[in-house]
Amino acid sequence: MRVGWRTAVAIGCALGAAVLWGVDLARWQPVLEFGIGQNNTYWARDLRFSAIVAIVLAVLLAGRGTRLSRWAGPAVGIGWIGADLAIDRAGIEGGGVAVALAAAGAAVAVAAAVLVSRRAEGEPGRRTLTVSAAIAAALTPLVAGIESPTDTEAALTPAAVSLGAVLATLTVALALTTAPRRAYAVAVVVGFVAVVGLVLCRVLDPGNRLAPMMLLGTALLAGVALLTGDLPRGALEVLRHLPKLLVLLVLYPAVVLFMVLATAYLVPVPAWLTALSGNAPVNAADSDTLYALVGVATGYVIGWLLLAIDRAFVPPPVPAEEPPSRVSAGHALD
Repeated sequence: MRVGWRTAVAIGCALGAAVLWGVDLARWQPVLEFGIGQNNTYWARDLRFSAIVAIVLAVLLAGRGTRLSRWAGPAVGIGWIGADLAIDRAGIEGGGVAVALAAAGAAVAVAAAVLVSRRAEGEPGRRTLTVSAAIAAALTPLVAGIESPTDTEAALTPAAVSLGAVLATLTVALALTTAPRRAYAVAVVVGFVAVVGLVLCRVLDPGNRLAPMMLLGTALLAGVALLTGDLPRGALEVLRHLPKLLVLLVLYPAVVLFMVLATAYLVPVPAWLTALSGNAPVNAADSDTLYALVGVATGYVIGWLLLAIDRAFVPPPVPAEEPPSRVSAGHALD
């Protein structure tokens, strides 16, 4: 069976995210389960849930956003979250458990990606792929800049960079899948920006990471906006794209901030997940956050907004006119 680039990328990303999830749950999470939690205590949970999001996005990529992948991806994600909470609550840990979880997760993730890739029929689901690319783009800097209470854990930086690279790869691949034209030059530029942004988010001190994180998210979302729309070919077409590019400079940081506050205080999903997994609650002076959820919600909102702006300001590409048919030599002219 011939495997295309899209399926290969999807399988590779799903495999890497699944292995990280297994090692995280059995090796890194148990170290955090002590006393009363504080800000960023559950950084390992954030990485695991972000890895689950990456697996779902990889399934959507493998299925090109078609109907089966739209059902299979979320179903895999919901089941995976349930398994994560159950295993975390049971307190299963150790090197052998990590290997078993990584192997089982990799098998499930790869099987799901292969299944939907074989059953993918028809045109790619443009809206699904655009929103999925926006989710990957919005989540990438939040994963890359993730912190812990001490920021001294040996696994934190390699895990954050690796998962950030997986999400950045999914961003470009998902956007390219729905691109009207194969704009590989734009994809290369977006990839280069992602590499620089990932490095800055880990090299800088935690107190100085916010600006590069927000710029990285804005740049990745701008790449999604360009790749998923009809690329401008002239000055007038560039002006038509400006609204959806300029709005990202303010929109991404604003939506991220709103989602952090909403998920920490209005609808405290992270606190509920902490209780379900049997872990210690975060003390009242700090906040229990889940940046995986913040990234998904932010990307979902911005993805649909990009589609709406694209429809309002950027007209669909005009099909090329067919050349006039030539009159045959034996046909008499009137």
